[in-house]
Amino acid sequence: MDKQIKTFKGSGVEIEYLLTGELNAEAVMFVHGAGTNLRQFFAQHEHFSDKYKTLSVSLRGHGLSGHPKVKCGENYSLEKNRDDLIELLEHLNIQKIHFVGNSAGGVIGFYLLKARPDLLSSLTTFGTVGELKYSTSMTRIIAGIDKAMLRWNPRRYLNFLSKNTSKYESVQKEIFEMFMMSTEAIPYIRENLGNYSCLDVINRMTIPYLLIRGEQDKEINSKLTSTLEALAANNKSRVVEIEKAGHIANLDKSEEFNKILAGFWSQIEV
Repeated sequence: MDKQIKTFKGSGVEIEYLLTGELNAEAVMFVHGAGTNLRQFFAQHEHFSDKYKTLSVSLRGHGLSGHPKVKCGENYSLEKNRDDLIELLEHLNIQKIHFVGNSAGGVIGFYLLKARPDLLSSLTTFGTVGELKYSTSMTRIIAGIDKAMLRWNPRRYLNFLSKNTSKYESVQKEIFEMFMMSTEAIPYIRENLGNYSCLDVINRMTIPYLLIRGEQDKEINSKLTSTLEALAANNKSRVVEIEKAGHIANLDKSEEFNKILAGFWSQIEV
């Protein structure tokens, strides 16, 4: 599937993307989190391309996507990543999507919905919280640790992070390989993930929203309270838990993940 990956030169950076099932009318878009890339979703391309136009993308600095000329947190912001996606959708002439975002990709989905609600038929997030409120100093400390460890011994540090992301050795290996493709971007995008709130977007959401929770994603699950309270007001929202799945549920439990998405989308009139 690597041979099918293409690139698009946006106004900010060159973005790599994978589009399969091009002849189908209905479109779905998968967006990864900090450190991984579009290769996280190969199994979803294989599963959904018969029925859906299936698009995945590597965020700026991830995978083989380009970096901005100046590498700083501001140039890897959620807004700039959102705008890259909008430009790509316009380039591909895709006017409506079912959006699926993992971790930071889910947060970018909230930002996309707020800026361009016309683009989304539905929103699914997994490994994502609607709000994080770390202090600026704590966020900088975390980013500083990332930078120091990635300079000192990137393989050891990213191997540690991979083992804390999944309990399955085969998945840990996949995650590690993707992390190694994104070493420069990881600290900068994580600078933007310590202090944000999308609860207003969740409160006002008028499209179907699916929150997938991995049973083993303990850190994220412990911070979901305000998100669950916000989506309680949306009668089009659903929460589904996948047993024995962690932060990247689509890799840990691919079949269950695909089945949940297919069921969710089948109930939506586009």
